[in-house]
Amino acid sequence: MLALCACSRPPQPVRDPSQPDLQLEQVAIRSWSANQLQVVTTARRLDFFREVGTPGDVIAYDAGVLLVTDGTEVRAPLVTGNLFSGQFVGTGGVQLSGAGGLRGQTPVLAFDRNAGLASSDAGVVLTQPGFELEASGFSFDLAEQHATFEQAKTKLGR
Repeated sequence: MLALCACSRPPQPVRDPSQPDLQLEQVAIRSWSANQLQVVTTARRLDFFREVGTPGDVIAYDAGVLLVTDGTEVRAPLVTGNLFSGQFVGTGGVQLSGAGGLRGQTPVLAFDRNAGLASSDAGVVLTQPGFELEASGFSFDLAEQHATFEQAKTKLGR
């Protein structure tokens, strides 16, 4: 009995909180509506956390979203957020490309899936052949397909 009491369990290993619970490489997630492909989301690497921070936290590296219906693509070097809350922030220079030669860039882009809103208060530049818009910020309502720009300046050209 004394020998049993003298023995103790080895301590549980301490988990490094900076390490994700799950790490995926070359991720592609396809979203469908009925039989129609709607959205393709990609990342070079996706880190998923469930035990540290808020469950559902993710970090995506070299991430992109392609809206298949119109060919619009948004890319960011780094995206952080939470799968459960649906709130994400792209940083490191977010790039947009779309139909008709549309190009855009902003340093930071926030997206709220539940509200259906994308926004930035870090400035934005949009260009299309013959047109340039520069604004201090914007919000875009996905359902309404309507953008509002703050302190916008436009240039028309050839």
